[in-house]
Amino acid sequence: MTLQNIADCLNRPLINGAGKEDVEITGAELDSRKIAPGYLFFATRGERVDGHDFIPQAVKKGAVLIICEKEPGEMVPGVTTSGEKEPGEERTSEKISSNQVPYIQVEDSFLALKQVAAFYRRQLTIPVVGVTGSVGKTSTREIIAAALSGKYRVLRTEGNFNNEVGLPLTLLRIREEHEAAVVEMGINHFGEMERLTDIARPDIAVITNIGQCHLENLGDRDGVLKAKTAIFQGLPENGRAVLNGDDDKLITVKEVRGQKPCFFSMNREIIGREVLSEKEEQRADVYLEIILDTSLLGSRFIMNIFGESVEAYVPLPGEHMVTNALAAAAVGHLLGLTNEEIVRGIASVKAVDGRSHIIRKDDMTVIDDCYNANPVSVKSAIDLLMSAKGNKTAILGDMFELGEEELALHSQVGEYAARAGVNRLICIGRLSKAMVEGARKESGVMMGGGTCKEIGLYYFPDKESFFEAFMPSDFAGNAVLIKASHGMGFQNIISWLDRTL
Repeated sequence: MTLQNIADCLNRPLINGAGKEDVEITGAELDSRKIAPGYLFFATRGERVDGHDFIPQAVKKGAVLIICEKEPGEMVPGVTTSGEKEPGEERTSEKISSNQVPYIQVEDSFLALKQVAAFYRRQLTIPVVGVTGSVGKTSTREIIAAALSGKYRVLRTEGNFNNEVGLPLTLLRIREEHEAAVVEMGINHFGEMERLTDIARPDIAVITNIGQCHLENLGDRDGVLKAKTAIFQGLPENGRAVLNGDDDKLITVKEVRGQKPCFFSMNREIIGREVLSEKEEQRADVYLEIILDTSLLGSRFIMNIFGESVEAYVPLPGEHMVTNALAAAAVGHLLGLTNEEIVRGIASVKAVDGRSHIIRKDDMTVIDDCYNANPVSVKSAIDLLMSAKGNKTAILGDMFELGEEELALHSQVGEYAARAGVNRLICIGRLSKAMVEGARKESGVMMGGGTCKEIGLYYFPDKESFFEAFMPSDFAGNAVLIKASHGMGFQNIISWLDRTL
């Protein structure tokens, strides 16, 4: 990754690089605060911040190359181009001139980021696993990375770096010591997966499921299937697809790169009875034999990995985590791990904040699952809540990007919560009013049949009105589920409850 090679991959001249053409970058960032000596800094234009204002800070911290859309010019570290002092920076008389640092001027710095990452990826020889799907991408990514760590030194996507900015930055974090990489690939529009897979070039493509998410842009589940399976386009000739055999859409995938997909399933026979002919019906390659024990601490189970029964433990709550562990076992097997290495790795996985993260304090249990939500994931979270001890409270918020059926889908979640038997359902947000209505309707029907005790229903248009109505102490002795789409900002509720936690 020399300065000249980077300029050549962008088909742009290296300016001020005389005598430095063979200097290799040691990393790349578009946040000047994360720059370290030897780094490449991408100066990008955002809605509120112009990265070009921070070029002096990047140079001062040791950046050896700048990719920018305009000539750096002469600037003072700590002062914006408007002349105002930047937060956390001290004024200085030192100036950075355009002739003091090598740079490459491009039309679009974000596009250059993707091009540089794709150039770097093509030089790597380690296996890259790409994970996508409607639900469970992050948890599956974490379990796969943990499983592979039973043998390899693994780099994985951190946080939500799964889009056309985060994925390139993740790939550029791969270093010589890494022996495998697991990257998350998230989309919400047609065409995005093609661009992501052209950058990542995964050797193994994992799809967790095809659910009701991003329907506003993708139309229906068939649209979601088309958009997600575009990940196959980036697979090499010997690449493999690892698919959920319990998903009625994924089971229709017959062949990927000339090979049968590797299916994982909670059943020995994959669900193909409804969509495949009797001759096409087949067994999963990795499947669950039996769950031995399950709780909020995790699940102990026996799975079959390509014909061999193995006992395993996943220290994350919920039956859906067993499904994710099966996917991880399939990937581990394809990458040459022994069953012992796979089991040891899966047992080492850690929870991620906002994704089925269990927080305990005295007699309160909080299920922090507030990072994102769609109808399938909310219902799974409700199932997890019902496995907890004590009174069950679900604090649910709006689910975004559900298209024309958004109100009906919210109502169905409310009905599901009532049928599950939650003691208290608190709904927050404009769309979530339909949840309350669905729960009220379902609760009334069930009580009429004498099969359901009364459920406490509460609706608030926003978090502020919720905070005014409740105190953290009101949830003492409860198991509390907190879940909504990320844009609802429900992490504030976690922080609010943290006063007692």
